[in-house]
Amino acid sequence: MAIYQRGAGSHVAERVQPEPGGPEEKRLETLVEQGVGGWHRIDDTEPEAAEPASPQEPPKKPNKASSKADWVAWAVHQGETLEAAESANREALIERYHGADSTEEIA
Repeated sequence: MAIYQRGAGSHVAERVQPEPGGPEEKRLETLVEQGVGGWHRIDDTEPEAAEPASPQEPPKKPNKASSKADWVAWAVHQGETLEAAESANREALIERYHGADSTEEIA
């Protein structure tokens, strides 16, 4: 079965696998032949290009003025579950993870 894909570069806007010999397959094949709309045919045996696995850098310890999202990321990095970190307010995360020895002020 043929797979038809529309997009540019590595961006895939749409992917369709129509019934073989059906009107949708004929329409898509025509679009591919005419070069219309960024459509192209993919061999269904072609393996999908896997994105290279890049090791994610651990987040830097946020300062007291950082956003809640930064503190949530830090809490998760420290071993807290995402749900627990997201349910806590920013001030609680700062208190829990900033450390008592810091002299930074909340901006």
